[in-house]
Amino acid sequence: MQDDAHVKSPGFSGTVTNTSLPDVIQLVCIGRNSCRMHVRSGARSGFIVVKEGEITHAETGALKGEEAFYEIISWELGVFECDNVPVETETIHESWDFLLMESMRRIETPAPP
Repeated sequence: MQDDAHVKSPGFSGTVTNTSLPDVIQLVCIGRNSCRMHVRSGARSGFIVVKEGEITHAETGALKGEEAFYEIISWELGVFECDNVPVETETIHESWDFLLMESMRRIETPAPP
């Protein structure tokens, strides 16, 4: 008989709507968890790294750090998958709650023409 700990998947996945990705990130951070979250929306893809409850890195296309995080959060539809592959790169030093609040402010405030 196999031990259940060896059968369980190390990550999780789901579908993104314009409110669920921030909710998932908030849950991961509040739980002080670590994961590398791959996010795909159409032809776009990127990833957000959470280490012990803090967002430490994000990357999409040529963007890295906070700007990449804000870009990924702005995607309204897509899918995400989390795994436990460690990423040592740290390009983000703001708290997760600041990042989520700022991302919501950016979404709600249209860019100037």
